[in-house]
Amino acid sequence: LRLMIIPRKPERFDEVAEQIRNSGLAFERYSRIKSQNLELTEKCPVILGDTMGDLRKFYCLASGPVFVGRTLAPMGGSDMMEPAALGKCVIFGPHSFNFRQTVEALLEGGGALEVKDERQLFDTIRRCLNEPDYARRIADKGREVIRRNQGATVRTVEAIEALLTKR
Repeated sequence: LRLMIIPRKPERFDEVAEQIRNSGLAFERYSRIKSQNLELTEKCPVILGDTMGDLRKFYCLASGPVFVGRTLAPMGGSDMMEPAALGKCVIFGPHSFNFRQTVEALLEGGGALEVKDERQLFDTIRRCLNEPDYARRIADKGREVIRRNQGATVRTVEAIEALLTKR
């Protein structure tokens, strides 16, 4: 089991590295893994995603649940559409106001899990790891929600064009 932490902004890479170091956990920077083509040992439980443009790779590598960060604090989180579309069991906190439509669609379709706090996050991740069939059902529903909603941009443009041609 590995924890992958991917800060949203490059200016936080060093700060997050320091936080991981201060926690006492061994970690490796993805930039080093990538540039030196390193093989990881079991003694490296944390990977710091300190590159840009590789988030999709991290989502693809995830064999367990994906927690969408920044959602436990009132900062607004990252988009959970991509991990859901990739068939990952998505978990997020209550502060996802900047992706409300996606959140509502995923929750309504049973395709994601919302937690209220750190304790509930811990319990939810533990359940997903201990009950892989449960996590797989959530992931499958999430992927289906995204699949059902594909093409929204095209439909929106068509609706606007229809309104404009009526004038």
